Amino acid sequence: MVYKFEAVPWGLKTVWYFYELKDSVPQIITIVNKKKFDAIIMPIFPSNIQREGNINDFINHSYLKSELEVKSDDIQKLHFLISNHNLSDDNKEKRKINREMLKQEIQFAAYLGVPSIILNSNCDPIKLAKFIRKMSNKYFIDLNTFVLDVDIIKDWNKYNQIRQELQFNLPILLRLKKEMTTKNEQRKWLSENIRFVHLNQEHFSMNDQGAPKLEDAQNQFLTSYFPFENYISISAKSPQIDLADYRQYLIHLFKNQQPLSDQANLASEFFDELQIPLQPYKDNLNSGTYEVFEQDKIKYDLYEDACRKYLKNVKKTEINILMAGAGRGGILERVIFAAQGAKCKIKIVALEKNPYAYMTLVFQKKRQKQWKDVEIILNDLKTWQTELKFDLIVSELLGSFGDNELSPECLLWAQKFLQPDAISIPSDSVSYCVPVSCPQLHTKVKKSYGYDFSYVVHFQKYYTIHDIQKCMQFKHPDFNNENKLAQEQNLLFEFKQDLLIHGMAGYFTSKLYEEIELSTHPNNSTPDMFSWFPIYFPFEKPVNILKKQKLKFTIKRVNNEAGVWYEWFNTVLNEDDQILDGSRIHNENGKKQIIEIK
Repeated sequence: MVYKFEAVPWGLKTVWYFYELKDSVPQIITIVNKKKFDAIIMPIFPSNIQREGNINDFINHSYLKSELEVKSDDIQKLHFLISNHNLSDDNKEKRKINREMLKQEIQFAAYLGVPSIILNSNCDPIKLAKFIRKMSNKYFIDLNTFVLDVDIIKDWNKYNQIRQELQFNLPILLRLKKEMTTKNEQRKWLSENIRFVHLNQEHFSMNDQGAPKLEDAQNQFLTSYFPFENYISISAKSPQIDLADYRQYLIHLFKNQQPLSDQANLASEFFDELQIPLQPYKDNLNSGTYEVFEQDKIKYDLYEDACRKYLKNVKKTEINILMAGAGRGGILERVIFAAQGAKCKIKIVALEKNPYAYMTLVFQKKRQKQWKDVEIILNDLKTWQTELKFDLIVSELLGSFGDNELSPECLLWAQKFLQPDAISIPSDSVSYCVPVSCPQLHTKVKKSYGYDFSYVVHFQKYYTIHDIQKCMQFKHPDFNNENKLAQEQNLLFEFKQDLLIHGMAGYFTSKLYEEIELSTHPNNSTPDMFSWFPIYFPFEKPVNILKKQKLKFTIKRVNNEAGVWYEWFNTVLNEDDQILDGSRIHNENGKKQIIEIK
């Protein structure tokens, strides 16, 4: 049974974890189903049986003798816990027997088709990784079926070794502790491929009513984990203990989470999904895309506030406004509202290059009386000619990295239409970058367009070191030619912990007018705004960074008559700034991805 509450589109799944079984597997399944747990983690083999590694041992003593003992649907509720046998034993014969016993258990799990085979992480990481790969290839087991049992406090480096050897982000069962790690370490784990979060019965204390409860540290971790579709497993001191009340506590904790806002709900379908950035200058956006953006009330409120404040400040009898890229009229309408609020006379020219959006604007003008002072023109900033001079240019040409939808180029073309004292809303854009660990996104990139593309991503399962650095800046209008359309930035990040970096996350801020600002910067993001998700510059080869080492990220904004593109690469440095490693140049010469100017 999956428990949901309406604000979160994923469900909580609870798992009863058995170290040993006191009843037969069919009886255990009956008990677990009656208590409404969703799944079972169970050993295949009793721990108190001495084995010699032959198949008869296995046949005689395994908990489950055949799949015919249970219903086929119940097989999919079983996650098998593989015995803890040492692959690095000093005795060669003992190692051979251990491998054979592990192989038998894995073969049986593969035969049954259980969803997870849970392996102990106590073995040597490299040997365990090689063993997993061999078993996977030999018995046609998907690597996603193997789950590594790890400790939240001590096992990240071991897990990192195994996944680098495998070149695969193996799912994990993450054991929480009473003494939890720092919040930074917890966030690092939350970026990983966690299939189960595990709690022992001892983690719980009892409240005044005699019901189980967790400490704040565990609650906070689970709260951060709940937005994803995952299992929470609980184990008892003995098979006789009933865990139903513990499950009920988890459900109570899950249901009492802060509901998502309407805006966050709209954005939730894009969690950790890769999208290619829009090219609105090259391509005509469709009506559905405009409609999604128009639901972002926060952005439009800020544009209206900025325009109203300017119109109240400016000392002119009539103000000419250029709406550059009017779309279907969302911001244009807010400019009109702002003029009404400021009680000033305006003339608006709405320029739109998309002929189908232009048709919508013309239709709107016919039915909206307040659009009487709007002139609608089908053209674009690069080719349009006019004798008019404007006091204000309003545009929404910003991308996820600020300048990646050609706002600097488009607004430079528009300057010939402006009065010497004209202003632009927005008046600038500033981009920012930070290294991110996002193993599952890295895998998705490989299956998508590859590592020479940047992507727009609503990051969820990721971790960042949080010292976000300023990257590129553009001012509008640029009458003094301060903007450099082609730029190169070198950002240096020093690490305070071991981490595997998969790329860079990019954000932006944009001052609309005076103190009114749009921001996707994590430290001061505009609340509930979803028009822009961060941009992601992936690294083909993940960067294994050790504590006190440094990562230099170099990004270039390159342009020519064909368009604009980004090139990026990384360099790993030691404490003394000596080069240890580095990547190739991604998207060199814009061969894979270019923002076209036509």
